[in-house]
Amino acid sequence: MQKQLVSLLLTALVFFSLSSHAQLEVPPELEWKTLTTPHFQIIFNARQQDLGLLYAEKLEKAYYELRSYFHSLPETTVVIINDKTDVTNGYATRIPYPHIMAYPVLPGPEESLADTGDWAFELLAHEYTHILNFEPANGVMKPLRSIFGNIIAPNILLPNWWKEGLAVEMETRLGNHGRLRSFYQDSTIRAMVDDGSFYSYDIAEANEMIPTWPEGMRPYLFGSLMWSQMLADKGSELAGTLNERHGGRVPYFIETPAREHIGKSYPNEYNRMMEETVLRAQEQMKTLREATVTSPVIPKNSFTSVSAPAISPDGKHLAVVTEDDSNSRSVKMITRENDQQSFLDAKAADTVEKFNEAFEPSTQRDGPPTGSIQRISWFPDSQKIIYDKIDYTNRIERYSDLYTYDLKTKKTAPLTKSLRAREPSVSPQGDMVTFVKLEGGKTHLGLLKLGAKPSDEVLFSGEIQQRISYPLFWDQDTILFSLRKVDGSEQLYRFTISSKNVQTIFTEYPNVRFAKKTSEGLLFTSSKNGVLNLYLADHELKKARPVSHTLTAFFTGDIDPLRKEIYATHMTSQGLKVAAILPQDWQNTPSNLPEIKPLMADRYQKPAAKNEEALEAARAAMNQSKIEDYSPYGYLWPQYWLPFISGSSSETGVVITAQTSGFDPLKKHAYTLIGSWDTGLNRGSLEGTYLNQVTSLPIAAIGYKRSSYLGTTANELNDYGLAVAALPDMFWASRYANLQIGWQYLERSTPTTETKRTGPFTMLNYANYSKSGAQISPESGGGAYLGAYNYIETDGYLSHSQFLAGGEIYFSSFLPKHNAIMLRLNGVYTPEKIASIYGVSTESLVFIPDSPLPQYILRGYKRGQLFGRNLVSVNAEYRFPIKNIYAGSGTDPLFLRRISGALVADGAAADGLFVNDIEMVYEAVNMKRSFWSAGAELKLETTIGYVIPVSLVLGYYVAFNSPEGNEGTLGTTLQITGF
Repeated sequence: MQKQLVSLLLTALVFFSLSSHAQLEVPPELEWKTLTTPHFQIIFNARQQDLGLLYAEKLEKAYYELRSYFHSLPETTVVIINDKTDVTNGYATRIPYPHIMAYPVLPGPEESLADTGDWAFELLAHEYTHILNFEPANGVMKPLRSIFGNIIAPNILLPNWWKEGLAVEMETRLGNHGRLRSFYQDSTIRAMVDDGSFYSYDIAEANEMIPTWPEGMRPYLFGSLMWSQMLADKGSELAGTLNERHGGRVPYFIETPAREHIGKSYPNEYNRMMEETVLRAQEQMKTLREATVTSPVIPKNSFTSVSAPAISPDGKHLAVVTEDDSNSRSVKMITRENDQQSFLDAKAADTVEKFNEAFEPSTQRDGPPTGSIQRISWFPDSQKIIYDKIDYTNRIERYSDLYTYDLKTKKTAPLTKSLRAREPSVSPQGDMVTFVKLEGGKTHLGLLKLGAKPSDEVLFSGEIQQRISYPLFWDQDTILFSLRKVDGSEQLYRFTISSKNVQTIFTEYPNVRFAKKTSEGLLFTSSKNGVLNLYLADHELKKARPVSHTLTAFFTGDIDPLRKEIYATHMTSQGLKVAAILPQDWQNTPSNLPEIKPLMADRYQKPAAKNEEALEAARAAMNQSKIEDYSPYGYLWPQYWLPFISGSSSETGVVITAQTSGFDPLKKHAYTLIGSWDTGLNRGSLEGTYLNQVTSLPIAAIGYKRSSYLGTTANELNDYGLAVAALPDMFWASRYANLQIGWQYLERSTPTTETKRTGPFTMLNYANYSKSGAQISPESGGGAYLGAYNYIETDGYLSHSQFLAGGEIYFSSFLPKHNAIMLRLNGVYTPEKIASIYGVSTESLVFIPDSPLPQYILRGYKRGQLFGRNLVSVNAEYRFPIKNIYAGSGTDPLFLRRISGALVADGAAADGLFVNDIEMVYEAVNMKRSFWSAGAELKLETTIGYVIPVSLVLGYYVAFNSPEGNEGTLGTTLQITGF
């Protein structure tokens, strides 16, 4: 276990941690209401009562339907409707109490969730299935839950494919669409089956987020297929049976219930599912191949995905959205050298906008990743583009806005602020932009008039849950757009600006999406033959014909006005790629395409009577509902306590710890309570933290009593502390900055002394680096911090000041792919001459990798071997990938991900003491005496217990200034990150 640093540093770390997580859950100025029904408490913005009532009815409907599948149901589930983001998302948990966070923005047509009908019901059925999945605690788990509370939920530790697959199965089974009826998912499967890669995804890999296609979609895709197969084989009652059986077992021993109720192991059933799915996909493709299949040309590149092609009106530029294996999205501009050259042969690609979504503070989510940048449109002069991007508009809300890029000046400029504008298109005269305006549960057709002072207006509003998408100017007075209704039908509409007239066109084409005006006419996609294909309508919008016949799916597209090649987003076995269809191919596409039904259509034919019965029950429940003002206080009582045992810092005992925490649904109040006993020191510790986010100025508080030691266990320390700090909003300066301003009281006792200190402090932090996808380390960016402490002069108190400063930087531009160099500097300066014990100490291992917090690392030496009132440490690391493993064995709860290495060097100096552990004395040192070490590390990244990311670090370090001269040591560290 990592040895505790001195109380000053610990307090700084705790407050930085609280500050970095003080992303307000909701804007503090909003008024909130609670709608109580027989089985739910729905918390909603008072200005969105229609959304609260809608979600309440959908939840009661989901309850009525799901209770026929599940046997254990919570008495009440809390549901928060939080319209703070334009990212389609949501999550569910039972800790500290069963609750669902729902972000109600409707999914767009480019997302994997596009093929929805009643989105509110499908979202809530999915999330409530998770709640019911986590509910059982049977057998030996029942008395444990009565002792430890809500933390005893064995099914939370089931594989991700098990949990997410079950939720997708229920969203499909109970709704009128869902991902098991999805064109997107079906096309993904056919693409992998067609090239023979489908069987390469075994059940162990299906649990993981791996930075190769299909990335985080694995548990949803393969898990839903698995559950679809199991229920088809054994009946719908299997869901509740397995759920209850696993809820009474020790986690990770999951095969016995499968053998008892399926008659085979999960891996064997998974193999059967794969065989059945392949047969179905092959049958579909056999039918589709009755007509000549389009063979698109896919340019070779290193991007994970390429989508949203948009060709300039003069035909000279092709703009696309790319995503690399580090989850960084970019707008790329491909420019042809001459009019005869194809974009397939063009080499130049300039980056217009790079947006690394991993830079954003992580949030829980229950769904595959969705992209921030979606649509690019050109101005008529071909010198400027406009695109949408979801980004933080303040430290709470993350909304979509419009941006322009000028090819002449090569500058990007924001066009809107917090407008929630999506999917823009420019008018023929370049003076207006039409777009989709988002809000929770609704969409609107918007118009932005450009000029010195741009102004916007809403032209047309869809009904609640209707998704308007991809509007475009057909002429200066006509806008075409798609509209998806709650029953899942999607049609193309024509809107006349002058008369406000709305008219449906091309009614014979279902699921019309991604309409695009081209030199050849109107290009759009439709599922007319059961597959998303490209269609081309004439300039009069009278008739259309297919211009593609694919085995998978086409999405956004455009036509090169010079060479007449179609460039369109195509589903491949490696994900979305922009592909070209040559003129001789699209012009000769058959007019009648073979038709297929969804891959699993025969399994999901819900009786209308059952749906009506559930709806009547939901409406009856709504008659018993009531609306009240939101109050946070009833949620704050501790709902669990978690015991765990870890190694003692004394290396001679263990630490027994009990922890609890709580928060209200809107996180206006949050706290943690921790108690522990160190058997090696025979001393206990207590700690409590509290975070208040009622106003726009969060307040954090901490109180603690900690027992530790410095150098040897004979030098016992007891620290007592109280601190309170304000965490002001720094978004105006930078989204990456955090500031704390507070007051603290510290008391320290040793076998011979007792000292008290009190006074104000402040800490400013900045960090703009991240690690994502295939990266084994941050590769760019950096961070810095600056802290000041003033312990005031008063009777009986130690008076002094203290300053902390440091930072780190990452760079990789001249190194091989995913190699990186990290340089870090940390320092503490105390102007007054005080005892070394009131300074800071070095740490021998890194337990929190790439942390922006102060870390005084000196590998190869003992923990706390160097400490003092002034201390400086420097660290340098060269990090490099060694091998991607990404392999597990069946349902064993261990998955090996990858191995990386690092060459490291550390140095430190202090005005203080050095522990000579050979002669067992403290040696006085000053800043002129430095201590150095170097070594090498191997890091094995794993997933343990299906959900816990654990890295094992094995290092060999040589201390060059140890009491015995050069001395080599082995060190091992377990690092748990992102859990």
